[in-house]
Amino acid sequence: MNHGKWDRIVDVVVLGSGGAALTAATLAHDNGAEVLVLEKSPQIGGTTAMSGGVPWIPLNHYMEEAGIKDTKKDALKYIKRLTNGREPDSKLLEVFLEQGPKMIKYLHDQTPVKFTIPKGYGDYYADLPGGLVEGRSLDPMPFELNQLGDFAEKIRRNPIFPPLTLAEGGADKNTIDYSLMAERLEKNITTMGRALIAALVKGLLDRKVEILLETPGKKLIQNNDGEVIGVIAEQNGTTLHIGARKGVIIATGGFEWNKDLVRAFLPGEPTHPLSPPHNEGDGLIMAMEVGAALANMSDAWWYPATQDPSIEYEGRVMNLINSPRSNAHSIIVNRHGKRFVNEGASYKDMPRKFMLYDEVTQTYPNESPAWLIFDSQLKNTQLVVTVPPSDPAPEWMYPSESLRELAEKIGVDPDGLEETVKRFNENAAKGIDPDFHRGSLYFEGMGHGGGSAELNIGPINKPPFYAIPIYFGTLGTSGGPKIDENGQVISIRGNKIPGLYAAGNAAMSILGPAYPGAGATIGPAMTWGYLAGIASAKEPSRNIE
Repeated sequence: MNHGKWDRIVDVVVLGSGGAALTAATLAHDNGAEVLVLEKSPQIGGTTAMSGGVPWIPLNHYMEEAGIKDTKKDALKYIKRLTNGREPDSKLLEVFLEQGPKMIKYLHDQTPVKFTIPKGYGDYYADLPGGLVEGRSLDPMPFELNQLGDFAEKIRRNPIFPPLTLAEGGADKNTIDYSLMAERLEKNITTMGRALIAALVKGLLDRKVEILLETPGKKLIQNNDGEVIGVIAEQNGTTLHIGARKGVIIATGGFEWNKDLVRAFLPGEPTHPLSPPHNEGDGLIMAMEVGAALANMSDAWWYPATQDPSIEYEGRVMNLINSPRSNAHSIIVNRHGKRFVNEGASYKDMPRKFMLYDEVTQTYPNESPAWLIFDSQLKNTQLVVTVPPSDPAPEWMYPSESLRELAEKIGVDPDGLEETVKRFNENAAKGIDPDFHRGSLYFEGMGHGGGSAELNIGPINKPPFYAIPIYFGTLGTSGGPKIDENGQVISIRGNKIPGLYAAGNAAMSILGPAYPGAGATIGPAMTWGYLAGIASAKEPSRNIE
């Protein structure tokens, strides 16, 4: 449709404010476009701000400076080993390896965004051909929020993460430096995903790029030639028609909080998303309305979620990432009391087993919640969700003097649990796990050279015994509009949709089902934000007056 009356006209409209969106806005501006950022929620940062903020970028310049060797051949070999040929477009893997390092270097040189290489954070499958034990995952540098003025308190934060970098223990609270934490709290210094978003916001504020909060995009506007020339948005109950001479970039996150879309596209139903509840597929719906092709829709960034019932986020019990599931003296069982997975498998891999269907019993035997079963040997030495080793076990950890008592408390088959633990303990005494090969995965012992019997296997035999539920969670969905090497959206007819771009979890994952290392979501997301920003700014300016 043609539109003759606009409330506002700019060159490029960016929908969303996560890592992909803010990178896109930066590059669009720097390539000559007038840019407007629209964010649905009252806070900036989306899923990126809630995360560790780590981008996975092979061949980055930080590796070169640190003397860590990486090659395109090795990185490509590693990625393709993990995708198993199921990536949406194999050509985009090479684009990622070429453009990802350029994106990181550009942000380093032209914005406050800076990273370091965290020790011990290697590729999740570093023992596979082409994998590396360090360098491809990058840790955001701490950022002083006072630099943002009024925007300082608008950067979304994860209430669980302390102001420590990943390398300093920000996501592993067994190693907290409390004096450093106190110093940073006093100076309003943040880290991880919040630091990455804050640095990107500072870059945009310096560029005088406008960011409008609580202004969700609702519908794309096309002209008679099918070109996207703007977006209908809402602000304080008022409808706004915002024109875009060059393009609209959708970077609104995934659809994990939209039950209808989840049931329509995903093979299983994650019940406990770990992202902000604003991720309801707004961008996906808008793209579908204008004929976008879709790709990778049946996959997501799965995660085995936990909860501390006392911690809430935006009016609901917060879903959390931390559990000692790969540690010795623990197992995960289903409601039958049976193990069904290598408990230490990567967080992307382990929840896949929740979706297994038993064709004989016509049931999903591993349906969430599963239960992490452990004894006092683990409880007294490891952080469990939010409970330090020195603290008494809360009631939601179901302390019990026997496995049978524990099983009855949590509704698990007592005979099944006792039998399972007996077999596990017998094998643990020998340092083996013939059933699920515990201790054999690199991910189980990252930073220690991989998994081992000593790290990951140990009998469950010292009461009290404990249990916590493990839920079918997700960090976000990884399917969306099909995109090309510039982030331009492809139609169901195979043509480019003029003026429409997508990046991040609002687009298809270029890695398909693979999750090669920490930051495998953010790395490609920011890369395609970078590419979409450049490409949209270089589009010819359309006459939409």
